[in-house]
Amino acid sequence: MTVLSTLGPLLLALLMGYWINVSLLTPSRVSTLLSQLTYVILALIGFSLGALDDFSEKLLTAGRQAVLFLIMICLVSLTALFFSGRYLSSKEDKSITQSPLSTTDTSTVLSWAILHEAGKTLAWVVAGGILGYVFSSFSTHIDSLVMLLLYVLLFLIGCQLRQGNYRLRKLFLNSQGLIIASVTIFSTLMAGVITAFIIGLPWQHGLAVVSGFGWYSLSGILITGLGNPVLGTTAFLLDLSREILALMLIPIFAKINTHLSIGFSGATAMDFTLPMLSKFHSSNVIPICIASGFIMSLLTPILIPLFLEMSFK
Repeated sequence: MTVLSTLGPLLLALLMGYWINVSLLTPSRVSTLLSQLTYVILALIGFSLGALDDFSEKLLTAGRQAVLFLIMICLVSLTALFFSGRYLSSKEDKSITQSPLSTTDTSTVLSWAILHEAGKTLAWVVAGGILGYVFSSFSTHIDSLVMLLLYVLLFLIGCQLRQGNYRLRKLFLNSQGLIIASVTIFSTLMAGVITAFIIGLPWQHGLAVVSGFGWYSLSGILITGLGNPVLGTTAFLLDLSREILALMLIPIFAKINTHLSIGFSGATAMDFTLPMLSKFHSSNVIPICIASGFIMSLLTPILIPLFLEMSFK
């Protein structure tokens, strides 16, 4: 019952956004609201972390943990994706491993737009942390506010998924997308358990931290909203680093196989890293990217509360 009491409302908010068509929530408004709400919640996460005792020590702890999780994900997940790409790729998949555009200068990966977005995201968290450190006495109801805004965020995400005209049946029937998502999910979760064992965290926490699959704007928010700001900061830093690293490595992975480039992009393969994946493979890779990214995006708000609730038992 405890799992259902936490997971149920979160999943319901997501499904309500997917099922209910609110005429005022046009795609452009949903996109704008999501962006603005994400920044507000990230600032509140920073505020919650900054208000903690031994703020600097806990921030260093979160950063160290994020680095260790990222290293293990690279070792385990990339190995699994390399072999799945080698032995489980279809003939069509192998034919789009590398597009003619893949000779493009890799400096496009580290464009100002990418660095600017990452810097802007971090700036909101840092600003929130400073305010939390200075005004720590006002942190009493921050967690409740984050949780309330989280429901709104998930509702808007549901709206965005519906407006994208994603058909679940079609996405789950994309065999290569399903294979890549499955390999990425299981190898990432395995890396989470191994890292948790190494650094002395409960294995459930390790699973929760890595279950964002690169979706930094949701993973940190979910975990913090469920009462663990340090672990939420770890997840945020991990997934932000994973997204930036994926963008840097896509030109290299594209020369090997599509499983590496799409799988390591995680949940962002359906949106943020999709233009890069299409550029360095071909437009034929887009359905696979959307299917793989969508499956991981759908599981993130389910797995994180599930694993965290398991740790309370």
